[in-house]
Amino acid sequence: MKFAVPNFDIVSDFFGNLNGIKFSVPGSQWFLVPSFMSHLASEGFNTYFETLPEVFVRRRANGAPITVGNLIIDSKPEIVCLENNLITKMEIKDRVSAFKDSLCIAYRGNKKQIDLCDLKDRPMAIPNPATSSSGMAFKEYYEKKCGYYGDLKVNSIICNVPHREIPQKILNGQVDYGIMWESEAKHWKFKNYFPYDVSRNFSWLLIKNSSPSASDIFNRISSGDLNIYYTKYHFKLL
Repeated sequence: MKFAVPNFDIVSDFFGNLNGIKFSVPGSQWFLVPSFMSHLASEGFNTYFETLPEVFVRRRANGAPITVGNLIIDSKPEIVCLENNLITKMEIKDRVSAFKDSLCIAYRGNKKQIDLCDLKDRPMAIPNPATSSSGMAFKEYYEKKCGYYGDLKVNSIICNVPHREIPQKILNGQVDYGIMWESEAKHWKFKNYFPYDVSRNFSWLLIKNSSPSASDIFNRISSGDLNIYYTKYHFKLL
């Protein structure tokens, strides 16, 4: 499984020491990871985090190696965070509900809040439903409300690694609008809207055969050890 983002420093999605307790979490949480690591380090834990699109996270949790440039990372994560609809056919030791996040249409400046079904006529960045849960959620809602999803492909850019590509394209003026999670829009200070609350629930998973130290951290997470960082960016805790 190769991980690459055109014109972006992909190493930014890999944090810490590979000898540490291994996490794989959705890419939309990348800006939280330094705080997570600092907090866990203060409690005596050495950690490694990778922040990837959700489909990548699931494949990593099931043992798939990931290739970054010329580097192959084949060590399996011990703790993952994943959107609930993707938690199937996985070897899990324990599970706890984490948070929910909602879709939004993000933009900068004084642009109008255009009707969702009219966005097909505007330059827009969309998360790929083949790699991300935000992409899956948006595709499902768009088809329900507006019809043929393929119409969007004429003026839109489909992004395989949305947490990196979409903010960059909005900031660079390559697109007028971008689909992302509300928490991401909050981080980037983008204006945002959506006609309806389309949300997805996420859970923390302790993977089977994880280390005793990973189990210790998982119990701390289950007790709310990291909640303060989620509430800062308006994640809705479950």
